[in-house]
Amino acid sequence: MKVTCERSYLAQALGVAGRAVSSRNTLPILTHVLLQTEDDRIKLSATDLDTFVRCALPASVAENGEVALPAATLSDYVSKLPDAPVTLEGGDGKVVVRSGHSRFTIMSAPAEDFPVVPEVTQGTEITVSSATLKEMIRMTAFAASKEESRSILMGVLFEARGDTLTLVATDTHRLAWKQTRLTESVQTPVSAIVPAKPLVELERVLTRNVEDMVTIRFGSSQVQFQSESATLVSRVLDGQFPNYEKVIPKATERKVHFQREEWLGAVRRVDIVSRSANQKMVCKFGGAMLAMSAESSEAGQSYEEIPISMDGTDLQIAFNAKYLMEVLGLINDDELSLELNGALNPGILRAGEGFIYIVMPMQA
Repeated sequence: MKVTCERSYLAQALGVAGRAVSSRNTLPILTHVLLQTEDDRIKLSATDLDTFVRCALPASVAENGEVALPAATLSDYVSKLPDAPVTLEGGDGKVVVRSGHSRFTIMSAPAEDFPVVPEVTQGTEITVSSATLKEMIRMTAFAASKEESRSILMGVLFEARGDTLTLVATDTHRLAWKQTRLTESVQTPVSAIVPAKPLVELERVLTRNVEDMVTIRFGSSQVQFQSESATLVSRVLDGQFPNYEKVIPKATERKVHFQREEWLGAVRRVDIVSRSANQKMVCKFGGAMLAMSAESSEAGQSYEEIPISMDGTDLQIAFNAKYLMEVLGLINDDELSLELNGALNPGILRAGEGFIYIVMPMQA
């Protein structure tokens, strides 16, 4: 194999493919990235057996071939090279990387040892812009559970019905719901739970260009996300996702309007104390003011007030400051609304069109 490509393209591709490499894997080949030549480009593939990532970059191919190289070592070296063409030439268990006056020899593994990269060729297919999918993942995946004992909640529910695509994630303490319209209706409804971890990596590499399109193909046990330059294949979690529609209240007694930046700043300051008190932040909604407080024998006391406009009677309720701080930091809208019922009922945060965030109360 002998190929030449731009360093910046190679570094970017290694960054994308390398996200699927697990440093904790016991199989040495899974710490490698597979390089394959194809016409006038190089394909890079990586996997941890749960997620497969493949991306392509333009290259001048002098000699076709394929080889597996240690992902971390190759990425580290390429990142330290100046911006100039990079040539990779390999054979006999090693690859020589050249750029300018620099030369680096890296030991390789046979391409045959690398797992076969799967492709989802059958199943329901939908197309959505890269910018839309990026935003939907960004606004939902953070709410998925981090506890491995609740594996089904470590995923994000994808639902495609008619001309709508809905993503939902929950850890039972909070729930994030995001919906968008599809350009074409799906003939067969789709419901699949995709692990949040590969989705987070996918979100990082998706562009914000509304003209870049991503094709999502749902198979029986895997889902494939494919753009012009990258492909991600992930397993689908097996199990029943909670009935999230029952969690979203149909009617509320109170509606509070506030400025996002003001509330976020106040919550961040209260959190300095609340993080020592199980994250509990007491909120008193009354008239034109929201008072927030936290108290801890270790950290002391914190008190904040911000102006609000409110429809409904006064209410005192406690929330997890971290859960509010996290979502407020993600939302781009300046003006938000929070809907409330009683002190033991969840709060419903709405932002723009198509986003709902449910947060459960704490014992006040």
